[in-house]
Amino acid sequence: MKGLKYILGSAALVLALASCGNNGEDKNITVCASDVPHAEILNGSVKSYVEAQGYKLNVTVLDWTTQNDAVANGDYDANYFQHVPYLETYTGTTELVATCKVHYEPLGIYKGKADASLDNVKSIEVCDDASNAIRAFELLKAKGILSEIPVKDDALTFEGSSWTSTEGITVTLIAENLLVSSRTDYDLACLPCNTALTGNVSADERLLVEDDPAQVSLKANVLAVRKADYLNNASYKAKIDVLTDALLSTETSTFVKNQYNGVITCDSSSQIDLRSLIK
Repeated sequence: MKGLKYILGSAALVLALASCGNNGEDKNITVCASDVPHAEILNGSVKSYVEAQGYKLNVTVLDWTTQNDAVANGDYDANYFQHVPYLETYTGTTELVATCKVHYEPLGIYKGKADASLDNVKSIEVCDDASNAIRAFELLKAKGILSEIPVKDDALTFEGSSWTSTEGITVTLIAENLLVSSRTDYDLACLPCNTALTGNVSADERLLVEDDPAQVSLKANVLAVRKADYLNNASYKAKIDVLTDALLSTETSTFVKNQYNGVITCDSSSQIDLRSLIK
């Protein structure tokens, strides 16, 4: 009888330890993300928030082309690198959904030459990447700098490296890695968000910025998760809810504002809870 009690007691201890181990695993949140700013936001702000809720956050930087498959395959709980329009193009067998929108990386119009002003613009540089160039032309028109733009059916309508408007403003296509160094050769420079960040160009030097609420909401970067697991797995849902709350917190918006010199938008216009839409 004594031996039986010992065996039963040992079995109970093993089960208890196993239970603790499982609980520990349930408290680990794994996220794959792009490096800047996504992984930096997760490690710099979100990690401490989720730790205060009893969870441990593990962040892995992955190439953006592999992140949706990595989450769909169960290698990670979530990813953070994309906006909803891109997420909706994912065709994997496991459906992914966004639980929240977090931040927006706006293209800005920055001052170039020291004596340049919005009232006397003659030259502008934009990124030679077609998508960013089109985005720049659309911003320049929206802000009234150009009355017409060489864009039709989501494509540029001119050949060569420059185009001149009827107002006499010459827009030149410049390689992304040269935009910051050549900025002072032009009156204005249209800089993608990451270009401004890596070039240490502060928002204080930005004259105009993409700020249309519909555009900010549409293209805000999101946290993507597995839909079925979020709806049917209580442990998974609990982890994702904690992570989502962290990304929607004022701690995150304050971190982004301070860390990136105001270049990235992270406020009520971009931090949007989408969980009620997951059904």
